[in-house]
Amino acid sequence: MRSRATAEALRHHAPETLITFRVSVLSQLLARLVDTSVGQNLGLSSRQWRVLVVLNRLGPSTSGAVARMASLDHSQVSRASFELVEKGLVVQEGDAADRRRQVLSLTPAGLRVLGDGLGGSLERERRLRACLGEEDYTALGRALSALTAEARAMLEERRGGG
Repeated sequence: MRSRATAEALRHHAPETLITFRVSVLSQLLARLVDTSVGQNLGLSSRQWRVLVVLNRLGPSTSGAVARMASLDHSQVSRASFELVEKGLVVQEGDAADRRRQVLSLTPAGLRVLGDGLGGSLERERRLRACLGEEDYTALGRALSALTAEARAMLEERRGGG
């Protein structure tokens, strides 16, 4: 069992110095940036955009495969997919091998929207990379990979009761 923080530790706790806090703040800022950009330019949410991008990368896929690659909950992918089907950007068809599963695919309109939005995505990436420089960008990639692996291990420990 973990020990309870002392009153002294609570007084001096600075959450803004924690990795989890800082990465969460950055993640929320970037999500708002993408939401604003794709919302204004394409009429999509960042989740819908992510589903389109991932479907483009994977090709026709189940919502489970999209959820894994996009790091979204299955329910988030299902909701975004439903909305994208309503917009005519994605089609959902039964899997020939397993009728319980649905396969998502981009429509020609979905590919056009993806093409329209890719320039903005690449521009955001260019600006973010430019503020770091190549050496810091490489170091950030290594740090993010290490943190992602450790967070996954910690989550598995929690799920396993460890």
